[in-house]
Amino acid sequence: MVKNIRIEPRSARDITSMIERVHRDLGYVDGKVQLTEVRELLKLDLRYYQLEDPGFQEEIIHKLKVGAKQVIKRPKLLLDVIRKFDLSALFLPDQKRIYIDGSVPDLKKRWYESHEIAHSVIPWHANYMLGDNRSTLSPDCHETIEAEANFGSGLLLFPSTVFTEARLSSELNLGQIRGLAKQFGNTITSTLWRSVENNEEACFSTIGQHPHGIETDKAYIDYFVTSESFERQFPHISALDVWTWKNRYCRKTKTGPLGAAEIEIHDSNGEPHVFYIESFSNGHGVLTLGRWLRPKPIIVSMGSSSVLQ
Repeated sequence: MVKNIRIEPRSARDITSMIERVHRDLGYVDGKVQLTEVRELLKLDLRYYQLEDPGFQEEIIHKLKVGAKQVIKRPKLLLDVIRKFDLSALFLPDQKRIYIDGSVPDLKKRWYESHEIAHSVIPWHANYMLGDNRSTLSPDCHETIEAEANFGSGLLLFPSTVFTEARLSSELNLGQIRGLAKQFGNTITSTLWRSVENNEEACFSTIGQHPHGIETDKAYIDYFVTSESFERQFPHISALDVWTWKNRYCRKTKTGPLGAAEIEIHDSNGEPHVFYIESFSNGHGVLTLGRWLRPKPIIVSMGSSSVLQ
């Protein structure tokens, strides 16, 4: 299970400034950010690869040379690394080229590409040659450099000012998330992640299995994302807690809305709060969103009467 992490404030400010400059240079106004235009602006090349393709192997080894200078003393080592870690994307700074595994589903290619673009934009990533594997490519990679690239990718695909205005224009729920995904041309999963992680209110989300269609060889929850406010107030809440709540209300329907409920969560001071939690299945996984509704009144018993506090 992957949990979102936050990068240092100084790095966040620097990366935000860099990505906002890209948006300004593009003349971005609203809607979907066109990554082809971003690549043209940054003079980046994009290639799709099949690892076992002899042509790709020959090309990648050849491209690891700049003139007569060899970038890596043992070029075949890169292929070994790609194979060992099941890499789905990588960026070669000296060639200004992004490689993405051609077998990756089309809906995910956009995130992979934006992630590698972020590597190219962040200057201190210049010597970072390799990208991510299928199990770690997400806004929750444990390595700082990957977390920074994920942060930059989120900013690139969801421009701060425009996205925040769109998000605040209506109540946070999964219906709104699906609408924002269409508006900005991104996956529902990445939209949910961005909407929760950057939210000012206490909220959380998970992406994982359907409680009524469990595959025993897989984790129940793949990703657990929380807002900063939720982390502060409810640091003890885990993905397993969310899984337990889901089991109480989720219907057996394979796709579409699975149900919703109000749940009680105690904060770090023991005070009770009411959250609204809902789940939606896209056929590949279940997306769950929980948001704070109100504090729960404490009922104090005084003999034959009760008093609300």
